[in-house]
Amino acid sequence: MKRNDALRFAQDEGLDLVEVGPDQSPPVVRMMDYGKFKFDQSKRAKEARKASKATSELKKVRLTPKIADNDVQQKTKRVLQFLQDGAKVQVFVRFRGREQAHPEIAMDVLRRVAKGVAEYARLEQKPMMEGRMLSMMLAPKAGIRPAAKPAPPERRLRTQRENGQQTATTAETREPVTQSV
Repeated sequence: MKRNDALRFAQDEGLDLVEVGPDQSPPVVRMMDYGKFKFDQSKRAKEARKASKATSELKKVRLTPKIADNDVQQKTKRVLQFLQDGAKVQVFVRFRGREQAHPEIAMDVLRRVAKGVAEYARLEQKPMMEGRMLSMMLAPKAGIRPAAKPAPPERRLRTQRENGQQTATTAETREPVTQSV
């Protein structure tokens, strides 16, 4: 089709004539609403940015210098869950009063947490003092997949019933136990 005929045909339809293959012989063109095309393209780019922003979520975990060993283990498990979900984690120790005179104690606490999640996380920001806080940033390692989340209890029970499995019974549904003397 000749160029002028194609332009006239596109204008009659209320569309634009867009060249898609300029280096081919003859050049390849497409009739489309170019404004709508640009709008859809920007909308897709916005959704892609939104999706990437959601995956790079930042979670925070607060510790204290006087934290007990068991509490450090619990906080380490929580950090590990965040990392397996794909979120970055900021672990920080907040100082109160005279605790600020001994930052080495807080540094030891941060080292224990970092050592506990070493195989799942990489240190993105080394521990540094920011006002009354000593903080470090951990990011999930590239090869680690997010863990599958367990199903809610009511869904598990429904699935067990559908599969014909025995479910735990409550105290109200059990028959009373009679004792003979």
